[in-house]
Amino acid sequence: MPDFMRRRRWARFLDRSADLVADLSPPEKGWISTMRQALFMSAEDVAARKGVSRNAIYQAERSEKEGSISLKQMDRLARSMGGKFVYAIVPDKPIEALKYEQALRNARRLSAREKGFDGWSAEEQQDWIEDCAAQLLQDMPVDFWHAPAQETQ
Repeated sequence: MPDFMRRRRWARFLDRSADLVADLSPPEKGWISTMRQALFMSAEDVAARKGVSRNAIYQAERSEKEGSISLKQMDRLARSMGGKFVYAIVPDKPIEALKYEQALRNARRLSAREKGFDGWSAEEQQDWIEDCAAQLLQDMPVDFWHAPAQETQ
């Protein structure tokens, strides 16, 4: 399968995944504590199923809230409670929108090098930037992502 087709499939997969978790945010007490309490399991019950101490469960709950728990530990705890740990990085916007925004940033940066650009009409400037962005998206040069995402648009 050609690379561009593989990348498009990945983009569609990530876009669908982002849609699935769009309204999902961690519960106030964290996933471990919330799952445990929803099951009406004590920390002792989870500890016995996992083969650790009750304090280890409480520590895991604290570590999760602090953001310092390992993925492996989250997975093991989820399985010990009859659940599944899901880990994902999903885009804030559709993949194509993220790429287009970066292409526009790059085009704006490149416009500063275009001789006489400042003397062009606003419409000509906008057309040039959009055409340049389209070309960048097609070519996907190796430095495409080098321009900082924080640049103003």
